[in-house]
This record gives sequence, structure tokens and C-alpha cells, in this order.
Amino acid sequence: MYTPSPFSSKPQRESRFPGGAVLETRLDVAAALPFLRRVYALFTGGIFFAVAGALVALYAGEPVPVEGLPLPVSPIVAFGLQHWFIMTGVFFVAFLAAQFARRIRGLNVVALFGYTFVTGLYVAPSIFVAQVMASSGATLDPSPVRDAFLLTAAAFVGLSGYVFVSRKDFSYLGAALNMGLWVVLGAMFLGFFFHSAVFQLAIASVGVLLFCGYILFDTSRMMRGRVGDDAVGAALGLFLDVVNLFLFLLRILSSRRN
Repeated sequence: MYTPSPFSSKPQRESRFPGGAVLETRLDVAAALPFLRRVYALFTGGIFFAVAGALVALYAGEPVPVEGLPLPVSPIVAFGLQHWFIMTGVFFVAFLAAQFARRIRGLNVVALFGYTFVTGLYVAPSIFVAQVMASSGATLDPSPVRDAFLLTAAAFVGLSGYVFVSRKDFSYLGAALNMGLWVVLGAMFLGFFFHSAVFQLAIASVGVLLFCGYILFDTSRMMRGRVGDDAVGAALGLFLDVVNLFLFLLRILSSRRN
């Protein structure tokens, strides 16, 4: 069967098992390179703005004391720790704005980088708390922030590279990943009421597997042109995968020692 690809003027040939399972797909990845370069340039810019946002949150302003913490913190981190519900609301509003504007030329890039900067502000309190716990020797990993970042980078490069080298279609993971996401969200909601370290660690472990799957899924769809010409939307999806993977890894590595 021959199906056209938005990334190639040549047809793609797919051999299918009975029932529709794909046996082999030939892709002209080279034709998709301009689009892929744009996506990964936007994604890299988003990571840069997220890091900038986290640094601003961690170091900008005169430190203020916060009850329960052994040392003063920056005003933004203090606000995030004391008013996490408001910070979460700002985070989701920024995300919705980026989603709404992702097809408006010019504004979409501004909205993407604005959202990633807000994400840096949002995750800064978690980074600060993990580092404070690590400095007192209370965490499983002595440098949870550094190692979570390195593991996230290694996982992203490895999983993305596997998709491009193997050229496998991971779109079949979509339904399972969406179901798993709702399960994780429900478990996180229950975690507010059941303060069990084992339960929280289990949620984080499932979250790591879930967003590794999303990296495979989103990269596969992007490579096959199933996101159209929406480079900003594709970069936003990859950014969400990486940030969530980082946060779940950070939760595991910053778990308390028994």
C-alpha cells in the first residue's frame, strides 16, 4: 500500500499484517530534516529559557526566611513554597496560552519561550528543596538535581536516537500512554491524602516509564509527519516530556534515606 508523506515527494511503502499492524515502513527522513531542525532548535531554546527561569527564581532578590527551612531563600522560591497553588495556576495558564498561540506565526515562539521560562520558575522550589535535603545527607543520591538532569538528558538522547535509527512506529503506544497519564494523575491526587514515601516513590517510578514512552511516541509521530507543520507544538510536546521526566527522576533521587 502506498501513502503520501508530507516530508517526502516519494511514496512510503508499508507492508501490514492482517488487522493493520505495520510490518515495515520506509521513511525518507532526510526530507524531514529542515522541519526536525526547527523543532529541535525551538526545543533547545525552550530548555535554555527554562534553565534561565530556574536560575532567576533561585538567585534573584534578597533572601527571606521561610518557616521550616534552615536558611533564607529567594523571594520567588519562598512564594512558590508558601503559595504552591497559585504557582500551579500560573503554570497551567502559561501552558494554555502556549497551546492557544502555537499556530499564530511570531506569537507562537514568544508564547513557547514564555511558557518554558515560567516552567523554570515553577520547578525552582522543587530543585531548592531537593538540594537542601541533599546537603544534609538525607537523600538517596548526594547530588539529586545534577544526576536527575544528566539522566534526563541521557534518556532523551538515547530514546530519540533509537527512534531515528530503528525508524519504528511507536504511535500504537498512544492509548496506553494516555490511560497511564490519567492513572498517574489520580495517584498523585491520592498522594495528597496518603503521605506514604513508598507510594510516592512508586508514582515517580511509573511516571519515569510513562514519559520515556511519551518521548518515543512524540518523536515517532514527529518523524512521520503526523504533527503537520506545527513545529512549535512538536517542540512544546517534547519539552513537556523532558520536564516531567526530570521531575519524576528528581523525586526518586531526592527520596529520603531509610
